[in-house]
Amino acid sequence: MDGGVERGGKMAEIGAMNPAGSVDWRPHGHRMQLLPQKALWWPERQILMVSDLHLAKAEHFRSKGIQIPATVDFQTLANLTRLLDEFKPQSLLLLGDLFHSVPNKAWDEFARWLKEERAAGLPEAVLVKGNHDRSEDARYEAMGLEVVSQWVWDDVVCTHAPNDEVPKGRIVHVCGHLHPAAKMRGKGRQSLRLPCFHQSSTGCDAGTRLVLPAFGAFTGMHAMEPRVGAQVYPIAESSVLGPFKS
Repeated sequence: MDGGVERGGKMAEIGAMNPAGSVDWRPHGHRMQLLPQKALWWPERQILMVSDLHLAKAEHFRSKGIQIPATVDFQTLANLTRLLDEFKPQSLLLLGDLFHSVPNKAWDEFARWLKEERAAGLPEAVLVKGNHDRSEDARYEAMGLEVVSQWVWDDVVCTHAPNDEVPKGRIVHVCGHLHPAAKMRGKGRQSLRLPCFHQSSTGCDAGTRLVLPAFGAFTGMHAMEPRVGAQVYPIAESSVLGPFKS
């Protein structure tokens, strides 16, 4: 596994109009977009980021006799295909926990899916390894993935988990791992948990951290505890809301 990939240089910004239901996110002069499909789009660099697909989780449960619908991975990949068709990124960045379990037939299904997407015009797919991505790098590389421990572009660093080491001089940290959810309260005593993007100060060189919601169709959510200075962007149906104080 590469210890980290660093990119640089300038590209013309594309896509001046915001995608439907999205919210502009502008950390330290960058312009990115929080998508209601639980993804982050960086139009200037043409990078699409998603985290925590947890493919093969349903197949793993089924092997233990727990009847989980076999269609959840298809739903996850179909959602990702729609994003690739819409945005046509130069890079698809997978921020860890691509697979949930040891290799099973769901891994082969993803390999076929990625081959089709590469043939359809996806130039690059990169896996930033997470805690569930325990197989040897060669297995992922054989699927057509570039494998790294972190992705760095100028002052932006992408890793899997919030507590991953952030290189000196980076001021924006994008990650996943937590499956964040916001607890929204209505009138009376009603409350609802919604998947969310969670922004906070990292307390180190990286001045702003954004945790992406889990992209996979078969993942849980973790309600984020209130924190001074933190903000949440809940996803309600087809729109990103907020920001709201955490």
